[in-house]
Amino acid sequence: MRRYLFAIILTGLTGILNAQTSKGDWMVGGSIGLNTSNKNTEINFSPTAGGFIVNNLAVGGEFMVDYTKTGDDKVTNFGFGPFVRYYFTNANVMPIVQGSFGYVSQNIKSNLSSSTNNGSHYFLGGGAAIFVSNQVSLDILMGYDHTKYTDFDGSGGFKLNIGFQVYLLKHQVEKIRGEK
Repeated sequence: MRRYLFAIILTGLTGILNAQTSKGDWMVGGSIGLNTSNKNTEINFSPTAGGFIVNNLAVGGEFMVDYTKTGDDKVTNFGFGPFVRYYFTNANVMPIVQGSFGYVSQNIKSNLSSSTNNGSHYFLGGGAAIFVSNQVSLDILMGYDHTKYTDFDGSGGFKLNIGFQVYLLKHQVEKIRGEK
């Protein structure tokens, strides 16, 4: 009897968790990072927002700000662009794949000079959305990250990113907009 009751509760919870990646739902979130060492500081912030155009497929935009100071040298990066994310299952842990492409601008300042470089950036990877509550997930993504500035060779490599998402269900968005 306990097995049947457990199975019914688990099925019910899975049904509740289905709701966050349904067509018409929204997601907002991002990641933030801080790295400090001797005479070196790096801070980055990447907010994201998107909507589910079909079940389990979100399309949205992201913005990126990254600041690095090493000694007297300061580098500031700004970027923005679209992303696409697909969720494979409806459970507490959802495997995901994500791709993004964007414009990036870099400003380098030192005691001797200052320069600005513009270019493009893309990321392709996968990971998991781990739901810590019905509408909040901890996201772990890893994949290939590449940046290419005009007149410079591109550089890329492995990237591990940890962030979060808050999921707004369709009826919640409609209520905020005053549609319900």
